[in-house]
Amino acid sequence: MSDHAGSRWRMVNSRMLLTILIWLVWAGMPHLAGASVAMAGPLFMEAEVLESSGSVVVPGFASESVHYAVVHHHRSQDRSDLSAWLRSRGGSRVTFVTKDGRSHQGVLNRLKHCFGRGILIYSDRADLADKEIVRLELPRNEEQVEISR
Repeated sequence: MSDHAGSRWRMVNSRMLLTILIWLVWAGMPHLAGASVAMAGPLFMEAEVLESSGSVVVPGFASESVHYAVVHHHRSQDRSDLSAWLRSRGGSRVTFVTKDGRSHQGVLNRLKHCFGRGILIYSDRADLADKEIVRLELPRNEEQVEISR
């Protein structure tokens, strides 16, 4: 093979390699964009109700009554994620889905002396039982609700 033919062959291979590389990067971009969008969305996990309340009437409160539930992770692999979320986002509004499939709104706050546990405060009529599993939708970026002490 002449020197000219060898150089031409290398150029064709280089162009082919560059084309393949560009195609691979372009084909992978939707997956990369999808991953960043997924990370920006809410965090979903199941939590177990450790203790729940009946209706608690709070004088002067706009709602007739409030309820609370002490919750922690249901699956052991979610323990550190829930704990980290509670440390950084505790006091945020959350959505939780009960076993009947209904969505409810509440505020999930960290219990400082109970690692990985939170107190879910809500005013909806959601009768949560001890040991019940609820699905939490935890926002990643939302202002915290001010809780007076």
